[in-house]
Amino acid sequence: MKAMSFAQTGGPEVLHLVDVPQPHAGPGQIRITVRAAGVNPVDWKIRNGSTLRTIPVALPHIPGMEAAGVVDEVGAGVEGVAVGDEVFGAAQNASAEYAVLDEWAPKPPELTWA
Repeated sequence: MKAMSFAQTGGPEVLHLVDVPQPHAGPGQIRITVRAAGVNPVDWKIRNGSTLRTIPVALPHIPGMEAAGVVDEVGAGVEGVAVGDEVFGAAQNASAEYAVLDEWAPKPPELTWA
């Protein structure tokens, strides 16, 4: 799958589109095909290295902590959501084609993906 990633800290120029293995939903998780991923201040602070003491990340790193998309995989023990559902929620490595969500909610139909 394609993902945005950085292998060193710095400005936006350290971000590169890379090929990485697809993640899979574990117990209590779902995987989505990402339609939109959020970018917030903590994402660029992690990327530029200013949070290394408080939020250490292994490099290379795929940023993104929230995403919206369509469920395509449901982990063991998950109830109330099915493949094909539109959701948004808390993720890891959301700047990619697929993301695993630990927490989610249904996307209201009147909202756009963005």
